[in-house]
Amino acid sequence: MWDGSEVSVLGSVVRALAVVGLGVAVAFGGALTTGGADAANAATYPPATTGTFAVTAHPGANTITVNGLGPSKPATAIISGTGPAPTLGAFDAAARSATVNLAVGETDASGSVTFTLVFPAKASGVYNASVSTPDGHSVSGVITVPGQNGSVLAWTGTNIALWIVWLAGALIIAGLIALIVSTARRRSGR
Repeated sequence: MWDGSEVSVLGSVVRALAVVGLGVAVAFGGALTTGGADAANAATYPPATTGTFAVTAHPGANTITVNGLGPSKPATAIISGTGPAPTLGAFDAAARSATVNLAVGETDASGSVTFTLVFPAKASGVYNASVSTPDGHSVSGVITVPGQNGSVLAWTGTNIALWIVWLAGALIIAGLIALIVSTARRRSGR
């Protein structure tokens, strides 16, 4: 049986836990609401992708048409890749790692834009592209520029003459033979 003092202490503990729990809920709830609202207002989110495209290009001028953008809006393109940067129209290309932001023109009434990208003579590889309009439409795509040998991979190796490979193999075999002979002499006591 419970006497009056135990019930009173139990009631005080329950009330204290309720106050602490309410305080924690208000503290975390306020922080989550404030932080979430501030983060949502502070962040600039990229526009949702409204389409995709894939183009196989070549060094020189390439006409590219992108659909799915906002109608009658100015369009910009961000193009990045590991090869030399493309340029818009007839401008000279810079030989550097490609990341360019280009104003490519205004879309037509159906949300399409056509522009000319000029890739330098040594361009090859895969370029990522994103074309967007200020109303939130964005189309992402891939522009593939095959190299002179038809590959989109950059040449990162070297050509080694066959005689160098044979010489290296012969030296390795001679070294193994010398190791075996010296080990056999040491074990035999000579």
